[in-house]
Amino acid sequence: DRTKKDGAIDDALILDEKIDKLKSDSKSQLDYLIREKLVESEVKKLNLTLSEDRVDSEMTTLAKRNQMSKTDLEAYIKKQGYSLAEYRKALKARLERQSFFEAEVISKLRITDEDAYSEFRAQFPKYKPVVNEFSIAQIYFNPKKGSGSEALTRAEETLSKLSGGESFESLANKYNEDPRANKDGYMGSFKSGEFLPEIEAAISSLDKNQSSQIIKSKIGFHIVKVLDKKITQDPQFLKIKEQIKSALVEKNFKRQLKNWFESKKQDAYIKIN
Repeated sequence: DRTKKDGAIDDALILDEKIDKLKSDSKSQLDYLIREKLVESEVKKLNLTLSEDRVDSEMTTLAKRNQMSKTDLEAYIKKQGYSLAEYRKALKARLERQSFFEAEVISKLRITDEDAYSEFRAQFPKYKPVVNEFSIAQIYFNPKKGSGSEALTRAEETLSKLSGGESFESLANKYNEDPRANKDGYMGSFKSGEFLPEIEAAISSLDKNQSSQIIKSKIGFHIVKVLDKKITQDPQFLKIKEQIKSALVEKNFKRQLKNWFESKKQDAYIKIN
């Protein structure tokens, strides 16, 4: 029973199963053997078969890594229930599978910094990114033009049109009551702390090209659109970025490999000796 021998079961081929289930469930054992055969076939097809010299080299490396002599390593191998020939065969198969995984699965995974940052935000939902700079446009409603309630009504009517599909830019050109208004309501770029705190608080969670609800400030009512935002990545994220990317590679590797097995099983003829 290979499940009782150290190193005889390749964790990558277990996929989402538990080793305990593999030890006791005949279907899981059959599925595992099928996956082994599929990869073995692909290794031969891709000419990834390793030479005995490469296996010798790996055995030497293994002994050095564990501060063992060749004799000590052979004694340890026998203690695990292997003959030397059996262990070399298992090691050779494992190395060939690793070559296949790297060539056909891992090399095709593309984990970007943006993927890692999204995962970071998911792991730390209360984290607030440090925003260096906003570029914004606004539609301003002046309470001195009539009354405060009338200005709010105009803002609500404009927001309704925005929600109905009219563009922010066309509405800004029609209804903006800022006497210094630029085309499309453009206000410019501001660093954090340089503009009204009510506006900054309201738009801090908006993404690029998103618009706010009605914002009440000490000078009136505003609907603001974020045209761009520059974010300084948190040192905490930078410290664990590579760790997150490695975890995403592992997570996506299992899914990709599982999909590969499913597609290959459809048209494969497999004989288990």
